[in-house]
Amino acid sequence: MLRMDGFTFKAAASPEEAVRLWHHHEGAAYIAGGTDILPNIKHRIESPRVLVGLSKALPTGWCIEHGEVVLGAGTRLSELASCSVLPALATAAGLVAGPQLRNMGTLGGNVMLDTRCLFLNQTAHWRQSLGYCLKAEGTWCHVIRGPKTCVATQSSDTVPILMALHARIRVLGPNGERELALAELFRFDGIHNHTIEKGHLITHVIVPLPPSNHRARYDKIRTRGAIDFPQLSVAIAARMTGTGEACVADSLTIVVGAINPLPQAVQGVEAFTGRALDDATVAALGALIKKRCRPQASTHGDPAWRRTMARITVERGLKALRG
Repeated sequence: MLRMDGFTFKAAASPEEAVRLWHHHEGAAYIAGGTDILPNIKHRIESPRVLVGLSKALPTGWCIEHGEVVLGAGTRLSELASCSVLPALATAAGLVAGPQLRNMGTLGGNVMLDTRCLFLNQTAHWRQSLGYCLKAEGTWCHVIRGPKTCVATQSSDTVPILMALHARIRVLGPNGERELALAELFRFDGIHNHTIEKGHLITHVIVPLPPSNHRARYDKIRTRGAIDFPQLSVAIAARMTGTGEACVADSLTIVVGAINPLPQAVQGVEAFTGRALDDATVAALGALIKKRCRPQASTHGDPAWRRTMARITVERGLKALRG
């Protein structure tokens, strides 16, 4: 049995109180559903002295304001899975882990999910026998076999589709709140992959309300049909006119996740807008995805296989979206 070291729990009643508590206590960490941080504590990856509870602090649910869908960061993933306003996001939320974890996990927690690696997310005894790793206790990345860069993977299910939908996040800090594009939250660093300062709290996720000709989907590759984190994830969002091979994409965004420390919005797909998405064009897009993707061996599945599956998944997704 894995046990947790002692810590103090402080329940916050509002986002402002949560931020104050975090900055008032040294070694503090936020906890909402706890589906990510509690296993990390048991594995001695994190050792917070104080846990600031967010269950009663964060806003929940969603509404439409000024042509945008505003989602509370405290919304449970199981609830988000029924969001008919953003069906592709609902699909992604419904694919997270299993029903028990979706009942506990929150949207904000899934966005801020810690990076993962085969050499990190193990027991402390296992990591010690290996000589530790660059992200925790050690000085060497066993994936790229070097001492400089950690490539632990960002494995969130909701982030790729939110990025494809051009989502923003509302962040609260000691000096007030601000908004930034979700894509600006991440950087290529498995250890420090978030750009916002420690102790800042996501309160809302904001998504522009999709127009009537908007189509989107999220696909996830994993070993088992439940529980597992993605070995590869693909989010596609587009404005399309027509159906079948005569379908034309007026805009197109493809985001590939679970291959690097940050989800990758594939560059170059904009060159295919305004063209009929016939089989030849779809195949060309798939070839572009395979060329641009460089999966790391920080998660299960051979990188070359995952790279090929990125092409196949994109091609299948585009054909499904064209109707």
